[in-house]
Amino acid sequence: MRISGRCVALLSVLGLLVGSVWSSPAWAEEVKGEEAPLRNIERLRSRVAGVLASEGVPGAGIALVAQGRVVWAGGVGVADRATGRPVTAETLFRVGSITKSVVALGLLRLVEEGRLSLGARVSDLAPEIAVENRFAREAPVTVAHLLEHTAGFDDMRPNEMFAPMEAERLPLAKVLAINPRSRVVRWRPGSRFSYSNPGYTVAAYIIEKVTGRPYEEYLREAVLEPLGMGGARLRWDEAAGKRLARGYAGPERPVAYQAIYHRPAGNLMASPAEMAQLVRLWLGRGRLDGRVLFSPGTMARAEHSETLRLGGTDTDYGLGNYGDVGGPVKSRGHDGGIDGFRASYRYVPERGVGFVVLVNSSSSLRVVPRLSALLVEELLGSRRPSPPPEARVPRRELERWVGFYEIANPRQALLSFLLPVRGGAEVRLAERRLSLRFLAGGPELELVPLGGDRFGLRGASGCVLRFGYDVEGRRAISGLGVYLEERPGWLVQARHRVFGWALWLLASALVVGVIFTPYWLFGGWRRAGAGAGGRWAALGTRLLPAGAALAFFALPVVFAMGWYERALGTPSKYALGVWALSWAFALLSSAAVAQAVRGLCRSGPGGPGVIARLHGLLASVAAYALMLHLFYYGLIGLKTWAW
Repeated sequence: MRISGRCVALLSVLGLLVGSVWSSPAWAEEVKGEEAPLRNIERLRSRVAGVLASEGVPGAGIALVAQGRVVWAGGVGVADRATGRPVTAETLFRVGSITKSVVALGLLRLVEEGRLSLGARVSDLAPEIAVENRFAREAPVTVAHLLEHTAGFDDMRPNEMFAPMEAERLPLAKVLAINPRSRVVRWRPGSRFSYSNPGYTVAAYIIEKVTGRPYEEYLREAVLEPLGMGGARLRWDEAAGKRLARGYAGPERPVAYQAIYHRPAGNLMASPAEMAQLVRLWLGRGRLDGRVLFSPGTMARAEHSETLRLGGTDTDYGLGNYGDVGGPVKSRGHDGGIDGFRASYRYVPERGVGFVVLVNSSSSLRVVPRLSALLVEELLGSRRPSPPPEARVPRRELERWVGFYEIANPRQALLSFLLPVRGGAEVRLAERRLSLRFLAGGPELELVPLGGDRFGLRGASGCVLRFGYDVEGRRAISGLGVYLEERPGWLVQARHRVFGWALWLLASALVVGVIFTPYWLFGGWRRAGAGAGGRWAALGTRLLPAGAALAFFALPVVFAMGWYERALGTPSKYALGVWALSWAFALLSSAAVAQAVRGLCRSGPGGPGVIARLHGLLASVAAYALMLHLFYYGLIGLKTWAW
């Protein structure tokens, strides 16, 4: 989701911890026979080109929709730097997770035909698909849970992400058999949101079970062709390859087409003109060119969550569709991203306008928000709405929510170890105004009361947070893809501070080790003590904590390199490096603690001084405590290729 102003700070804090889910031919650029309600198309094209140049992005496909029609569909820049091929209204882009909008519409078609219910249990529809749910008796996983990302599933594991090209024709049953562990329900379904790509693969498999046909074939017939998106593709073929823009990971770094296992979650390829048809469908409340493709009730149902216990914000994820309050008006739509591409579509029902932004680069996180802001400005013109009115809430009502909370919905189970030490937040009350501060950093965010237990952020155009209680009566906060549960304040602060102190001690041990090693090698060992015991004690007191620190800080670096190279799903040098470094950290931290304890008990002349021994003890204990923390979360000896 895209939020501007202070909301950006909130998302930047949450990004690593949670979760959660933008020169053409003349015929494509203007509506024939009608004056396009754009002030200056060439000026807009020039501004778009300026953004692309400043962000190092080759090209963008754009479509603008107003009053039920496409007022401009075309492109700026090039689809391929090597050939100079321009982006046009018909250029295909990989649109990533926008695929979920199409899958959700396919399931809604089955619902309208009476062949499926959103409340149907996945275990009844597809009992052969492994779903481990300890809450199954009172809270079974349903189709709606899958589409709203409230099933409690993990996101993709490393070995079920990127795939060889032949995997594009792999049956979904075999895709889902690669790693059933990503479909372990981690908390009560419906209690919180957590973005999960495997859930949409299960949803597409249900389409196949109900229809008896491959999901790509069904979606083409039931959704894409009726929408006028017949040229879009759900898997690569030669025709798609000729129209597809080349993706880039940097200004001059093209990336090859990369297949993915969970195709229903992100493999759609579509052009700006075709994506505009999807926007028109949403704005038309299911009607398109005089035809009723979906009922207004179906479209309304897709725009909100009915399974989320603390739902009701303007950013809630519905059925392949979510809200955005970062602009001057509330909008809905979906974003997408995949290697070499970023995409977004938005529509504003109250204003009857919408847009599509597709770019062939994944190197810039700012290009889609910047282009989106330009298009919103163009579509709204001078019709700037007022911010939502603030509600007057009695102080005693606000006081209910003051306290400490912790994030409790990691998108990746692998990141769960960070939440107790970096996921804390504090809600404060000052002068009848609540504020939210994340202990990991960022500014204190002023919460604007909108009535009841709903709050916005300063500069946002709608509700972003909802306060309430979970099934066990604990206070909770939901919204923007994050879910926080109350915790004792002393515990939240202690975890955060102890973790910070531990990192500081490890860093200082590494610095001491770097300084001490040359000293030792060039004669310092002769002055370390009268006997060999003193010399070895001096060496162990300084180098064992330093070695543990080196392994600890190298671990995330190697992990990130392996993630970037898509190499963690196989026993590659990076995956093996993560495994080896985690064990090295465990062994070195254990040895460091043992040596530090022996050093404290040592008496007589020789050996390290008191300050050195004390520092070594503190650094060793810090390393050992961090090791136990990682061990508890299963990260010591982690085999990413088999996790």
